[in-house]
Amino acid sequence: MRFAPSPLTPKRLAAFTHDLVMTVASIVIGYYIRFGPDAFTYRADEIGILLAAVLPFAAIAYWAFGLYAGIWRFASIPDLVNIVKAVTSVTVFLVVLDFASRGAIVVPRTIVFTDWFILTALLGGPRMLYRVYRDQRLLKRGYRSRRAAIPVLIAGSGNEAEIIIRSLETNGSELLKPVGMLSTKQAHIGHRIRNVPVLGHSSDIERIVQRLAQRGQLPRRLILTNEALTKERDIETLIVQARKLGLSVERILRPAMDGPDGDGRIKLTPINIEDLLGRTTRELDYTIIRKLIDGQRVLVTGGGGTVGSELCRQIAGMSCRRLLIVEHSEFALYGITKDLQRDFPGVPVEGRLCDVRDRRKISQVIEQFKPDLVFHAAALKHVPIVERHIAEGILTNTIGTVNVADAARKFGAKAMVMISTDKAVQPISVMGATKRAAESYCEVLDALGHAAGNRANGNGSHETRFMSVRFGNVLGSSGSVVPLFQEQLEQGGPITVTHPDMKRYFMTIKEAVSLVLMASALGLSTRSRISIFVLDMGEPVRIVDIAEQMIRLAGFEPGRDIAIEFTGVREGEKLHEELFDQSEPLHTTELEGILSAEPRSIVPEAYIEEIKRLQATTRESDDAAMLSRLVALVPEYSPQRPN
Repeated sequence: MRFAPSPLTPKRLAAFTHDLVMTVASIVIGYYIRFGPDAFTYRADEIGILLAAVLPFAAIAYWAFGLYAGIWRFASIPDLVNIVKAVTSVTVFLVVLDFASRGAIVVPRTIVFTDWFILTALLGGPRMLYRVYRDQRLLKRGYRSRRAAIPVLIAGSGNEAEIIIRSLETNGSELLKPVGMLSTKQAHIGHRIRNVPVLGHSSDIERIVQRLAQRGQLPRRLILTNEALTKERDIETLIVQARKLGLSVERILRPAMDGPDGDGRIKLTPINIEDLLGRTTRELDYTIIRKLIDGQRVLVTGGGGTVGSELCRQIAGMSCRRLLIVEHSEFALYGITKDLQRDFPGVPVEGRLCDVRDRRKISQVIEQFKPDLVFHAAALKHVPIVERHIAEGILTNTIGTVNVADAARKFGAKAMVMISTDKAVQPISVMGATKRAAESYCEVLDALGHAAGNRANGNGSHETRFMSVRFGNVLGSSGSVVPLFQEQLEQGGPITVTHPDMKRYFMTIKEAVSLVLMASALGLSTRSRISIFVLDMGEPVRIVDIAEQMIRLAGFEPGRDIAIEFTGVREGEKLHEELFDQSEPLHTTELEGILSAEPRSIVPEAYIEEIKRLQATTRESDDAAMLSRLVALVPEYSPQRPN
């Protein structure tokens, strides 16, 4: 049983009173069926005693099984299941009552049997009838507006398609009218869902649109369900055909239905390239993340950036105790704190203007806030820019990480998690080498803490854990190819690609951040020393393929309507990125999508001395000296320019 925490509103009180009256009626009807009219003459006292005993128990059972947590307007199968559970508990109580009273209260077996069916019908029937009544009212109310509603096609014939149709039926304000469905399942073609026909396969969309146009139902929009996005073999062709036929293409947002307000409306958003590249996104179990974040004081550096802001949103949604955002951009800090305070009013969110390169300032911030968890997302990530600003890259990506890590260790954080990149593997760019050096420093501190913990109490529980999570490109991040290509498309082209063989790993921002948090939780819970986690990014994607997809999604043909120009590989860029090298073999973990890299052999004391030498060279503004020290820290760094 689960007690509903909802307050007793007038509507709930009315439903509660209804159920108690129906309980009385079910027992009275049961006695009438068993004994006829004589029941009210000769067994009135018996009925009264039984009702006095049953009603208090029934009241508790109805509330305990959540009969008043739902809304009659949306009564459904789960509500009926709760009713069956509650009625069954009342029936069992009748049997136990008769047995425990040793004959003082006689409950005929036929009464017990019939009461279960009668009470189930009396509690469930009115709820279902009320829903039918409300649905019909809404259908009638929206009939006039739906006659002028926009005809739409739905791609998919599963549960989500039914949700869309039901929402459009019962919310006349949507002004959308489903006139047909496209299915990936041959068996569904020719059938109907809520009286909307499944007209054919997605490959038949041109013929289907022409047929609907002849009937005066020319569709103007195509709504893609998640089923279509994940199971349709050639979703790109479907989208391109739809747009050539004049249909705008949208997808349903997750979750599909509004929850708290209970208005049952769907939310639609235009389809974009991220939906296609990220359509194999994993279904993640957020329990482990909630356990990591719940009740913790969390600090995020670079919280106004693409990854940092998504980290902040997910952390705020996991019931953290307090959240502090460290950001050197005033505008970015204003934007993320404003959004979080609006979306998560119950979470204490603070912001601090601070540059991680300022060792004294970041140390003060961490000392004052005393975070349990530190997520370090602050970094310079644009490879060609960092290549031309060596000192800035070293100061932010490497020295900034050192400053945050030292402060987190000094002031007793449970863990610091650094957001790393695939460019740190066998780096040929300053950006990649600076991130590799930062990874190695976190490995060193984690090894020192592990050794100190083993000496102290055998498990290292009081020492700060240091972890790095490495992944490739996130779709739609600032400075990435997707926003750039979109801007070039809006200008009529051409789209510029550096090399026809250039490939990159891609993942949606939300999935990448969720996996970062899951990896962090795994690192804190496991006894194994894992200091570098690698996200399984799937197969790399050719950049030119993304360009062609985006051109087609815009309704154009690559090479004919929009040109693609190859501009040459830029400084510090590789044709193919790697997520790990041979010196750190990967191992699977208990969490899907997360791999662990074996720690490398690094002498902690020697590495810390090299870091100090690098810090010293940054004060001299000598690029050659800084590069020399960077190579000493990252021997695999090869600063040659690719051909």
